[in-house]
Amino acid sequence: MSATGDVADWWELAGRNVLDGTTTAVQFHPAAAGDGTVRITVDDTGALRRFLRPARRGLLVAVDEQATEMKLYVVDSWNARRALVSYPSPEAMLALPAAHELDDLTYGILWSLIQLDDGLLADDQALEEERRVMDACLPLPRSAVSRETCRELTAVGAGWLGSAFCAQHVQRRLDGASEPPVFWTREQTGEQAAAWLFFQHKLAYLRSLADRFAGVPVVMSRTFCIPENEVVRSGRYERILLFLAIALMELYGIRIQVTVRPEYSSVDGFALVTGQRAVVANWVRTEALWRADTITARSDVRAYQEIVNDASSASVVDGPSPVSRLRALSGYLEIDWRWLVRRCRSLSASGVGGLARPRSRLITLDALDQALHFVGTLPPDS
Repeated sequence: MSATGDVADWWELAGRNVLDGTTTAVQFHPAAAGDGTVRITVDDTGALRRFLRPARRGLLVAVDEQATEMKLYVVDSWNARRALVSYPSPEAMLALPAAHELDDLTYGILWSLIQLDDGLLADDQALEEERRVMDACLPLPRSAVSRETCRELTAVGAGWLGSAFCAQHVQRRLDGASEPPVFWTREQTGEQAAAWLFFQHKLAYLRSLADRFAGVPVVMSRTFCIPENEVVRSGRYERILLFLAIALMELYGIRIQVTVRPEYSSVDGFALVTGQRAVVANWVRTEALWRADTITARSDVRAYQEIVNDASSASVVDGPSPVSRLRALSGYLEIDWRWLVRRCRSLSASGVGGLARPRSRLITLDALDQALHFVGTLPPDS
């Protein structure tokens, strides 16, 4: 499986509904693992350097066939290129942490990160131009923008624009709220929820909410509707992404609730200021770039409250603490709790930035790093 010359394989990444799909070059090399480190021997550093040239994204995959079961380890071209500087000899040896093992955790991270990154890079100039549409709509109490107005955008670019608008729409309309709102979200899969782990503005949004309601005795909450059929249709790597996004909410002091009733799948995302207003802000699973509204009629606000009350009364992740709720969530998503805590701890210790680096200025690894660290500190036997 070792590469010769400039030969490389191509890894095709396919999205389901949100991600556009893309490809990345992959080169395989033999390796040996031991003492928490995987050492890759490269016979031809010239060929490797050509593969790792800066203009092209690539993945270096280490293949350890000496173990009882063959294992793969991965690092992106940026990190491999940086490491190669330390080994200028013809027979270079690169060292990777064992935490870079290619499994459902690392696959899910690479699967989502690369597709989001490529989509945003493809739309970089167009998104800058489309900001004027977003800025013009922000002062309005309600707006809905069709995707047809931005047909040139990728699905990722359109999602970023909708997400950025909705975050600002909600924040603008929480002024005067003395208690934190009750949130309802539309994400049901890891593909839809990955934006929370990578988009810079999503992390800024969570931080802003935490700061705004710091010291308030009432706890923020966010309800997800994740029917069983969505769990069944999702691969484990995608369910792990969903879990990490929800864990990030708990890290920022937002108590999560999960209803499995499919009839709530059509409810738009909203932030409910109890007894005052419902701020609708939706960009997930919709034909529009976004749909936003500000609802103040008492009967309508009461209807949103009834939805929240009904869904939360039968939450499948009910518990007194973040660890109890996340433990229940891992069970519902059929993710082994002990394995997940252990893998999050090891990958957090090595750092996601050592595995892969985004190229788009609109993406950050900070949220993912925080989620991995948080889950990795939870007790594995709880």
